[in-house]
Amino acid sequence: MSEFLKRSLSGIVYVILMLGSIILSPWSLLVLLLVISGIALHEFYGIFQKRGMEAMKIAGMISAFFILILVFLERQSLMPGKYLLLTILPLMALWSNFIFKQRKEFLQAVSISLAGLIYIALPFGLLFYISRSPLSDGLYNPEILIGTLIIIWTYDSGAYITGILFGKHKMAPAISPKKSWEGFFGGMVFAILAGFIFSRLASLLSTADWLILSIIIVLAGTAGDFLESVIKREAGVKDSGKIMPGHGGILDRFDSLLLIIPFVFLYIYLIKI
Repeated sequence: MSEFLKRSLSGIVYVILMLGSIILSPWSLLVLLLVISGIALHEFYGIFQKRGMEAMKIAGMISAFFILILVFLERQSLMPGKYLLLTILPLMALWSNFIFKQRKEFLQAVSISLAGLIYIALPFGLLFYISRSPLSDGLYNPEILIGTLIIIWTYDSGAYITGILFGKHKMAPAISPKKSWEGFFGGMVFAILAGFIFSRLASLLSTADWLILSIIIVLAGTAGDFLESVIKREAGVKDSGKIMPGHGGILDRFDSLLLIIPFVFLYIYLIKI
């Protein structure tokens, strides 16, 4: 099977699973995020392990699950908001891990473990605020999340096509040698067009909002891609994993989204609400 065909098939499966889980119900979104965050954290900690830097993998992954479940229950009105303070418990779990195992290089292990929670668990937790916000009267409505994903996928595809056809000037060859300025601006045009088209079908945000978000998504997504490239390059690895044929690991697939989510969240809660 050719690399292009493998990439296309795994991409189709990925899109179906993502959209299906998001549209079905908030519970299926929770299950999806628990699975993705667990795999992504495993890959994240594995990258640092290749550099000889051990993290508290199990404690970090359990902490991520705990945070996501707490935020989900609060957004579903199944738990009072004050209990979100319990998210401090993961810090206690990391300390307990050290106390009982007497792990060496403790500060290093804690730093990497916490970095994984901030980089992966925190953005995924914010998705519950994006999909159930005052814009939808506190009801589950994944419209903004779906629109964000469509713009990301359109940007990636547009940047890939225009980069291959016209790419001559590299953006950051030392970090990501395949990315070009032509691909970046070409992808941005596709993303803005996708945002405009989606805005005609959406109801929670205006066309102007979607056009602004399209630009934010492109800028933040590109930065997120570069961030993961730096992390991988310093560890001497090409892909974060091999779970997605033709795409690499879960972290490779979600690197841009992880940095985009906080900006979409801030736009909704600071600008629109």
